[in-house]
Amino acid sequence: MRIFAVAEIVALGVWLGALVAFAFVFAPVAFHLIAPLDVTRFATLIVRTLALLTKWGYILGAVAFIGAVAGRAPLRAVLVAVALAFAFYHQHVVVQAMLAITDVASPAYHALHTRSTEIYGAVVVLVFASLLLAITAANGLRSAASFSLRRQ
Repeated sequence: MRIFAVAEIVALGVWLGALVAFAFVFAPVAFHLIAPLDVTRFATLIVRTLALLTKWGYILGAVAFIGAVAGRAPLRAVLVAVALAFAFYHQHVVVQAMLAITDVASPAYHALHTRSTEIYGAVVVLVFASLLLAITAANGLRSAASFSLRRQ
């Protein structure tokens, strides 16, 4: 069972790190360097990166989900499942709707971008909460194991 806990924590940590790196490093840098020169290339870069990030999210989320189920942690499993559902919705509904709009200065595009940010943020919060719960549970297992060893 310990291997599932480790796999879950690693998967959630990598997923969270990728989400945060995209939001706070990659996207802002790309916006400042590429968007002023070529909005189309910027949009293509962001969409392709989000697609890749989402695919990795599915893989890492599946590993985390299996770890949560194996660890008999239904709350963590539900949090990861909801994060995966939000990621799917974000990629296949919101991002696709944004691609259909050619005027990135339009109110419709800005409304979708706001929705995109909210959903992406929800995925980050859900993955972060799952990671905290997984780490807390693993520390509890470690504490319980050391306690039982000391009693013997």
